[in-house]
Amino acid sequence: MGGRITTRATVRQHVNPIFLVALSLFWYKALLMNKKEAADYLNVSTRAIERYTTKGKLTPRYEPGRTGPAPVYDRAQLDGLKDEMSAALAPPDPVKRDKPVKGDKDDTGGALVLSRSGSSAALVELVAAIESARAQAKPQAPLEAKLTLNVVEASALSGLSRSHLLEAIHAGKLKAKIIGRGWRVKRDNLDAYVKKL
Repeated sequence: MGGRITTRATVRQHVNPIFLVALSLFWYKALLMNKKEAADYLNVSTRAIERYTTKGKLTPRYEPGRTGPAPVYDRAQLDGLKDEMSAALAPPDPVKRDKPVKGDKDDTGGALVLSRSGSSAALVELVAAIESARAQAKPQAPLEAKLTLNVVEASALSGLSRSHLLEAIHAGKLKAKIIGRGWRVKRDNLDAYVKKL
């Protein structure tokens, strides 16, 4: 045979068992990464790796380190998280409309497409949607019609600084009351204070 290895039994006889242990340990270590290597592999910070660990997205194995147990992460688990992260960063599907707007040059399957050279009908539709949302919002009374004012509004209406009004409130020259987290001044009290100046 001339020194030729033919069966597994003869392979085991000719290969050093320490070499086999070292080889299996090398492949085992190649599949594991420390925190810094895992962060580089995922293109995130080490703090992000810690957050993923606390959220349960990563489960490290702890091995002895220089200063204590060190977390070691499995490459297969990191690959799964990497796929999940890339899926989360994928661009969202376009907004769908029930029917295309008349005047669109091309059929985009009902997707709302706005560009610099796009149709004006889509822009009109967007502006109409914004205006209807504003109309449904809580109505705001004009500043002059409000009966109670906060310090910023009282400052804007009277022309006096916010700090001047707060000093007057603390000195008792301007009647005010704390409602919620801030001072509220009655409109009549503010008018009387301004007349006294």
